[in-house]
Amino acid sequence: MSEEKIYSGLRIIDGINLFPEIQAVLITDSASEFKRDKDINPIKIGSYKVAPWGPDNLLPNHLLEKVEKGDIVGANLRFNRDVAFGLGPKLVRAVERDKYGRVVEWAPVEEGEVFEWFEANDIPLFVQQQITDVSYFYNAWPELILSDDYNTIRAIRHKEAVFSRWSVMNAKNDICWHYYADWSKQVTAKDITATRVLDEFDTMRDLNIFRAEKKSKRFIFPVYMPSPGRPYYSEPEWYSIFRSGWYDHSVMVPELKKAILKNQLGVKFIIYVAQEYFDYICRMEGIDPHNRKEYQERVEKEKQAFNEFLSGEKNANKAIMAMKQRIATANGSMESKWIEIVPIDNKIQGGEYIDDTESTANIICYAMGVHSSLIGATPGKSNSTLGGTQARELYMMKQACMKPLVDRVLKPLRFIKQFNKWDKDIYINVPEYIFTTLDQNKSGKQESTNTEV
Repeated sequence: MSEEKIYSGLRIIDGINLFPEIQAVLITDSASEFKRDKDINPIKIGSYKVAPWGPDNLLPNHLLEKVEKGDIVGANLRFNRDVAFGLGPKLVRAVERDKYGRVVEWAPVEEGEVFEWFEANDIPLFVQQQITDVSYFYNAWPELILSDDYNTIRAIRHKEAVFSRWSVMNAKNDICWHYYADWSKQVTAKDITATRVLDEFDTMRDLNIFRAEKKSKRFIFPVYMPSPGRPYYSEPEWYSIFRSGWYDHSVMVPELKKAILKNQLGVKFIIYVAQEYFDYICRMEGIDPHNRKEYQERVEKEKQAFNEFLSGEKNANKAIMAMKQRIATANGSMESKWIEIVPIDNKIQGGEYIDDTESTANIICYAMGVHSSLIGATPGKSNSTLGGTQARELYMMKQACMKPLVDRVLKPLRFIKQFNKWDKDIYINVPEYIFTTLDQNKSGKQESTNTEV
């Protein structure tokens, strides 16, 4: 891993800095990046009022950075995506039904207008893109594109969640616009692509009204998983690993140990700093939190101050004044320190904390709904493998648990079938493997025929 020089010290990993001169580690809690929507003020860019996603409007970007650094998180997300995708969407026709109307025989559709639409829009890729965004963010933004005569939906496209933001709700609590831009840069009004949002509860009526106006051919069909108390952006339950600190622990130990061993240094201090402390000093000095360059420069300047305070004999026995806040709890209230400097007796030589990785991996897998043994050996000394029956049953349970997510992703396709007036016997089927014993099938697996659209 390359070392990135900052005002003081070496950046080991996001939120963790090593100060070689004073043999100290400074740790910033990552939980502050996951505040609730109601705690964040809207952003005004020209005539646009943007509902920010995260305190600095870059929560998706921060999440991707964390996924890239977290082996366990990335593997779990890939597993969840692949299980939800199954064998991918297939275009089929019902050719025989029983007396109750249930389909008993299917045939693939390999020609005709619907088949051409399916192929032209690369629906398997589209579904995989949508599943990926919903797995990561619980939000996805498919775009419906009308034909030149406004009578049919000729295309559906995936809009990246990282670049997508909602407009602020109107007086009726409706979100009317989707804004698309590279929010990691300094965005101006001309950089934003605004697209009208369809009502997911009365989509047909909404689209008929807009297409009669003939002002636009592009519309956003909102796709999201339920997330109580979040009016704009849903949030996966597994984000709890950032607030609880388990993610920090999973990435901190290997990177910190590597940096310490590489630099042949011990660590005498760990400096814990709450993100609210940096927010406070920037607010007091009039620094706009959305100006990432000025904000980061001020943060690094403060880190330099910690370095200077702890280094040298002249600072021995001096005191530091730190702030703390009172947090309301069910049992009254508690105090949370904004700054804490902890001296430690360092004896890291390379073999410590190995056992901790097992419990950390299991907790993260538990939060993300993945049995660790299904994606590989569990880290640690007590790793064990599952028997075939256990693994098969666990995998099938996981497939069933992913049904709600797949249902949300396929909802726009169900609407397109209705709007374009496709033959009622044509469906988009999402089959998946059903693992069996070898006496039932020589390959040990067979294909399901579950119908989704």
